[in-house]
This record gives sequence, C-alpha cells and structure tokens, in this order.
Amino acid sequence: MHRFVTSHSVVLAVSVFAASAACSVALAAPAPPPDFTCGVTVFTQCNQTAHFSSMSEELTPLAPTSESGCPAFVLNDYGDLEASGNGIEHSIVNKAGDGWFTSTFTGTATITPYLDAGLTTADPSVLPFTGHLTEWFGGSFNRSNMVDHGTFHFHGTDANGNSLDITDISHFNTNAANPFGPPNSFEITHCG
Repeated sequence: MHRFVTSHSVVLAVSVFAASAACSVALAAPAPPPDFTCGVTVFTQCNQTAHFSSMSEELTPLAPTSESGCPAFVLNDYGDLEASGNGIEHSIVNKAGDGWFTSTFTGTATITPYLDAGLTTADPSVLPFTGHLTEWFGGSFNRSNMVDHGTFHFHGTDANGNSLDITDISHFNTNAANPFGPPNSFEITHCG
C-alpha cells in the first residue's frame, strides 16, 4: 500500500500553475484546516499555516518490485489509513505566482487492507495494522518548473502480533524546457 501524492498536493500543484496571474496583499498566517486556502482556492499572494490532529488517506497498491521486500497484500491491496497525532501544513504564493508548500504529520495510525479501490471489501486474510506514522511532503512551483517530494514511514502490528514496516521516498519534477511534460521521477519503497 502506497501513498503517491495526497489530493491536496495535486490540487495545490495545479492551482499554483494556474496562479501565475494577478497578485495582492499577503494573508494572515494561522488558519484552521477548513479555512486553509493559500494555493488551493486563493491564487494571489498569500502565506498560511494550519495545524491538524487527524488525517485519512486511501493507499494504492505498490508497484511490484523484487527489491521492496513487501508482503503480497502491500503489492495488491488498497488501504484505508486513519491517523491521529500532530500535523502542520504551510503554503506560500508570492507576487510572481510562485508557490511552495509543505506538510508534516506524526502520530498513531491504523492501516486496513481492502481488496478494492472503493474500500468496500476488507481483505479477509489480513488484519488491520496499528502503529506509528511519520509522513512529510512538499513541493515548489513556478511558471517553468515543478518539484514534489514525499516520505512515508509506518511501523505497526496487527492483533496477532505480526509487524509491518513500510518506508517510501518519492520525487518528481518537471523542467523549464517542458514544464507540463512527463516528469522525471523516482520512488523507493522498502518493507521490513
């Protein structure tokens, strides 16, 4: 199970590319998560920070590689990740329409494997895993370039004492010669 890019980072990436238009006065910094708009719906100059204590993600199957050491359900199943802990998100769009964002979260998480993308049929052969999650992602965007990085680390156990360790590092970028073309990317995943 793997998290490519959260939906917020995709929305922000598209938004900041579209944001290379007009600029105005910067916004005040702290915002509750539902009011976090900088680079999401506000495309003029802004600077916001939001703190959050829970998060949900849908995890997708991991592309099979012999080097990952991941169990079959990580390679084949979808997953529901529910977490509580400490998170912070920050976003900036400057006068030129360039943008940066970062998000960090650490806390307790439960990953429940599912057989389908709609998360309607739990995998009957795999119990949910509960443990510690640390996740970071960030990116920067301007008229010519885009970069996105992410790290994901989960260590947990199921009710039978089986453990699951997943570490994922991902990166993609475009360049000035072809800003909307195929990205240069890599992903390194390891289970232990």
